[in-house]
Amino acid sequence: MNLKRISSSTIAVFIAALLVLITGIHTENGGFQLAGVIFLLVGCVLAFNQVRKGDDLTD
Repeated sequence: MNLKRISSSTIAVFIAALLVLITGIHTENGGFQLAGVIFLLVGCVLAFNQVRKGDDLTD
């Protein structure tokens, strides 16, 4: 696993997720909170796939 493989667009998804989540928490808006959590999950999946790219687990 190489963390340097995470692209800048994935980091942008994380930043957007945090902004949406913070907005939802500040305004107590459940829709924004849910959207922030979904963005965070998408960012985690993207980052995980980029980190694992090229790693062969077959022996």
